[in-house]
Amino acid sequence: MKLSLPAAGPSAPVLVSACSALVLVSACSGGAHPRVTVPHGATTSAVRTPTRPDRLPDPVRSPLPVGSKTLYTGSGHGAGGVTLPASAGKAPSVTVMWTCAGPSGFDITAAGKSLAGSGCGDASGVFSAELPRANMRELVWTFSAADSVIWRIVVAQSPPD
Repeated sequence: MKLSLPAAGPSAPVLVSACSALVLVSACSGGAHPRVTVPHGATTSAVRTPTRPDRLPDPVRSPLPVGSKTLYTGSGHGAGGVTLPASAGKAPSVTVMWTCAGPSGFDITAAGKSLAGSGCGDASGVFSAELPRANMRELVWTFSAADSVIWRIVVAQSPPD
């Protein structure tokens, strides 16, 4: 079952798999909500969608908790993936944070099961999902996106219990 959660800003909704384990997702955005109006006399600047992954905002918006360990940092366009170290399967949870730009979505899967995903839009949304240990049996993750989508992702391991 997929749930759709609205993201702040002009980005498309976050899609999360709600299979057998709890998956927590948050979406943060530096952009204004589409219904927000600009006060009279104020000016706006046109938002430019990044065209290269290195131009995307850093998906880590606040410091990681003390004792956390970054397992993977990467960027690219279209499909991709990562094999996480064995320590990821022993951690209490793993947090994945990403941002993307393009006309379609970005999905993270493991062994054919959806772990998290979102729409992309103009890269104003930064998304995160905390995956509990129960979801970390498979350490080979696939990133699914159209060739026209650019992305930047960070995977961090929570501190030990």
